Amino acid sequence: MDYTVPAHLFQKADRVLVVWSSQNQPTTEAMNVLQESVKHHVAELHMENLERILHDSSALNAHEGHYSLILCGWPVPLSSGTTSFELLSSLAPCLKPGGRLVGRENVSQCDNINKVIQLSGFVEFSQLGTDPMMFLARLPSEYALGTSAPLSWHKEAVDAAWDAVDAEVSNGDMINTDSLLKPTDLAKPTPCGQATTNVAGQPKKRACKNCTCGLAEEEAKADAEGKSVNSAAAKSSCGNCYLGDAFRCSTCPYRGLPPFKPGEQVKLPDSFLEADL
Repeated sequence: MDYTVPAHLFQKADRVLVVWSSQNQPTTEAMNVLQESVKHHVAELHMENLERILHDSSALNAHEGHYSLILCGWPVPLSSGTTSFELLSSLAPCLKPGGRLVGRENVSQCDNINKVIQLSGFVEFSQLGTDPMMFLARLPSEYALGTSAPLSWHKEAVDAAWDAVDAEVSNGDMINTDSLLKPTDLAKPTPCGQATTNVAGQPKKRACKNCTCGLAEEEAKADAEGKSVNSAAAKSSCGNCYLGDAFRCSTCPYRGLPPFKPGEQVKLPDSFLEADL
């Protein structure tokens, strides 16, 4: 049984915590060999019992953020399933940001350990050996509360994008939307109260419903002064004008007037333009 830890895992400034399990009953010789193989390569070495950590989660509170490396499974590899979320959650606060965790366990597959490692907040899981299975994981580099890191925003080539658009326009691929408009589309709408022109070119001026421009009042005033529609001089070419607007031509002088009897003189009453309500 190899009780030592590979020397390439250490750095001279490391503060190391070795977590050992009493269930594996390590001998005194094994513990001594382990300590001798570690203490000459690091700045500081502490030993802690695994069962004590699981029994009292506050056992390591005094060493929060103190260690840069934790060794789990020496001098004897841990039993299968010992590397649990509960254990790693107790060990993670003891590591510095970017601290390393190296463990050994008697298992053949590392899938379950990898899952527990990720759930406990560790990253960069890698398998270092088999029989027993040895693995390495790290805490994020800036895991401490309140730390910040700059974000490198990607700068898009905006000028190049607009150059591509201009190139398409110069090639004639884009349609000029102004060329799709007709003269009638560009004509301004006639405001309420202004005279319009029918098909025959005759001006026709009538107040809109709910008129607000004053034209309705002018028409009512004109009717009050006796300016009625002169229909006597009007001549009908079709003979259907008296039937109503449904039978009248677009140029009919009687358009807008109610139906009347043939030959009857048409006059608008004074109340014709008054509101019904």
